[in-house]
Amino acid sequence: MGTQMRGTSLEAYFGEVVPKLSQMQSAVLKVFFDNPAMDLTNMEIADDLGWSINRVTGRTYEMRGQGKNSPLKHNPVLIESRQRPCRVTGNTAWAWSLNPDRNLRRSNARW
Repeated sequence: MGTQMRGTSLEAYFGEVVPKLSQMQSAVLKVFFDNPAMDLTNMEIADDLGWSINRVTGRTYEMRGQGKNSPLKHNPVLIESRQRPCRVTGNTAWAWSLNPDRNLRRSNARW
């Protein structure tokens, strides 16, 4: 489990990082805030949003800090949780969860 962030760190995060997220990234993040105790596969996120899987996969990749130009490279929003059966497809897939080091809480989000 990660360490908790101070209030000033949360203010900086929501003041600086969240506004830099695209509209699509913010929509993906909201799915996690709406389901805080769950890890989610790309297909589960797509199903929740009513999007195609192709719209979700790139956003979770970016939010995991992947890619050489990612501003989230050293402190991603999402982290790898585990491989498990997807609740939508039944196939084994990677599930993602909120990065506990970010201490993201719904009460701090501004939608």
